[in-house]
Amino acid sequence: MAWLVETVLFLFAIRQALPQDVYGAPQQPYPYVQPSASSGSGSYIPNPQSSIHTVQQPYPNVDVVEPDVDSVDIYETEEPQFKVVNPFFPSGGSVEPGTLPPPVAPPQVPDKPDNSYAINYCDKKEFPDEVLEQYGLERIDYFVYNTSCSHIFFQCSIGQTFLLSCTSQDQAFDKSTENCNFKNAVKFCPEYDHVMHCTIKDTCTENEFACCAMPQTCIHVSKRCDGHPDCADGEDENNCPSCARDEFACVKSEHCIPANKRCDGVADDCEDGSNLDEIGCSKNTTCIGKFVCGTSRGGVSCVDLEMHCDGKKDCLNGEDEMNCKQEGKQKYLLCENQKQSVTRLQWCNGETDCADGSDEKYCY
Repeated sequence: MAWLVETVLFLFAIRQALPQDVYGAPQQPYPYVQPSASSGSGSYIPNPQSSIHTVQQPYPNVDVVEPDVDSVDIYETEEPQFKVVNPFFPSGGSVEPGTLPPPVAPPQVPDKPDNSYAINYCDKKEFPDEVLEQYGLERIDYFVYNTSCSHIFFQCSIGQTFLLSCTSQDQAFDKSTENCNFKNAVKFCPEYDHVMHCTIKDTCTENEFACCAMPQTCIHVSKRCDGHPDCADGEDENNCPSCARDEFACVKSEHCIPANKRCDGVADDCEDGSNLDEIGCSKNTTCIGKFVCGTSRGGVSCVDLEMHCDGKKDCLNGEDEMNCKQEGKQKYLLCENQKQSVTRLQWCNGETDCADGSDEKYCY
């Protein structure tokens, strides 16, 4: 029974040490937990506002030992070394407790540079083809180019017009390739080289001569070297074959045949498919074996071979003095490139004097 009495007395002593608000005894301040700086946990210490650290004992005969604080504090008790700081937001300022942070504006993305042209020539409603023509412009596929042979042109993309430029002012937009090209290869440019780019040749027959100068056209080979310029630049009378007095010039094949084969009734003595030696022959039987004035309308029909290439025009049109060899005379001949002339002494001398080699092209 003694242990039971001791237990009851111990429990009674503990009851007296606890706050007595329920039982009418004066309430003592509660201990509190202080946060720890190193561990993040708390330590159990008495309330610092209270100066009471002992427990009143109603029964003096019962010894109640107050627990030592250090004996129950199993955590660190040092003062915290940190401080609470209100969070910072990009919008500026801080947030009061109990309020939501302000919304953060999305980051500003820099706009892409606008390289489009101010005037939208690609808008077909605002700039139809007839309106573009008034501005000297023309539309082809995704491009709008200047018909004034400018190195500036436009490209249509995503409903906008973008200004483009050739790498050099010596170039222009070529609609045949839809790209930049040198102006001597762009047809609508003044610098266009018609001889270099003679497209009419593809349409001429084998017995026609191509006049490459504008306006390009095809003429019959019989008009070649007849003493009358039929091409716009007289190209048909340049670089004609030169034959001796007793020879006839086959201008298509650029070689000479004996004069007595001219108008002898045998077809195509020139052997080039042109039959030029039988074209323009007189029906006068007295002209057989003579030089026929084939291009003259009026005057004599033919002259003796001795009168051919004698330096004097006997035919009305003077064809008896055409395509004659001029021995030793300093007469200039135009090269086929239309840009260079050489003397007759340089013609067929075995050395290339024309840049295109035409001075040695028809030599036999």
